[in-house]
Amino acid sequence: MKSLSFILIAFLAFSAWSQTSTGPNFLNQLEALQNDVLVVTPEQDHQPLLEAFAQAQTTIYVGIFGISSPKIAEGLSAAQKRGVKVTVICDKYCTNNPKRAEIYNKLKNDGVEMYTATTGFSISHWKMFVVDEKKAFVSTMNFIVRTNQMRDLGVFFTNESMIKEIVAVFKSDVENAKNQTALTPTLTNPNLVWSPNNSEDKLVHLIRSARKTVDIWIENMGNKSVHTALKDVVERGVKVRVLTSECGMGMPPAAAFTNLKDLASGGVDVRVMPFPATAEVPYIHAKTINVDNAVLFLGSENFSNNSLLKARELGIIFRDREIEARMNSLFNSDWNGSKALPETHPDKCSPLAVAI
Repeated sequence: MKSLSFILIAFLAFSAWSQTSTGPNFLNQLEALQNDVLVVTPEQDHQPLLEAFAQAQTTIYVGIFGISSPKIAEGLSAAQKRGVKVTVICDKYCTNNPKRAEIYNKLKNDGVEMYTATTGFSISHWKMFVVDEKKAFVSTMNFIVRTNQMRDLGVFFTNESMIKEIVAVFKSDVENAKNQTALTPTLTNPNLVWSPNNSEDKLVHLIRSARKTVDIWIENMGNKSVHTALKDVVERGVKVRVLTSECGMGMPPAAAFTNLKDLASGGVDVRVMPFPATAEVPYIHAKTINVDNAVLFLGSENFSNNSLLKARELGIIFRDREIEARMNSLFNSDWNGSKALPETHPDKCSPLAVAI
């Protein structure tokens, strides 16, 4: 009888876990995005973001790794000057060179509430903003000047439940910035992917759900659980394509190639974009997954240990036929402009034509 009771308790516990936002059934609970709009660079630059800033009436909350675009700064300052309360949490990257520090300080002088992110996370790498607590933008793109050389994607949406959770984490991270802590409120939304809290589990579950195909744009790899999941689905017949840049900015070339060679040894089709990047052959800064041309992930998370387990990151998993079709078309276009993974990494490389 005791063993039966134990089994029952274990079953109930597993059932409860499986229905949470991080359990294996979270993909069945995904909300359809409301009023969703995809933004892609280099094709669109930052213009849709500037238009969203201009439409703000009460608040703009920004969680970002880097700002070097004067146009983005001007858009935020203009909103602040016309009475919108603008609050920005920016990683220390925002002040670690004179040009970026000048932008940070100008925003602050213009009345924008600026916070350097807590050191409780290794980095604060998210790339998002919320307007009037009614419209959110979650993306792979920083607010930098070289968007015309970079493949990045982001999506606008208006789902109340998602925005409520994003705002709660944002306000918590304001307090984290003040106190150098690393606290995170309770996370329940199935669509949202948060580091360091649940991103590894969610992305692994997403990959393992594949039946036919997995297409990935990514800057950095290295997380063992993600690598294992990709190689495991290849073993059962899933076609996996990974597209990155030959000359990366996120880690030393030797380390990056070690990760890519590991994937290739497991049957993953890995290709790289040549360098330096151009508008026609962009640097792959995007972090996306397309499973079975049906379920999409995009966000700030690279598939490295630091990004998934130590940093503040935000991504989103969703289904949308029109957005999937556009992403698939762009991915295939980039794939056709790529080349096979070389045997050895470049000794010296320059990823972009001009520094960011």
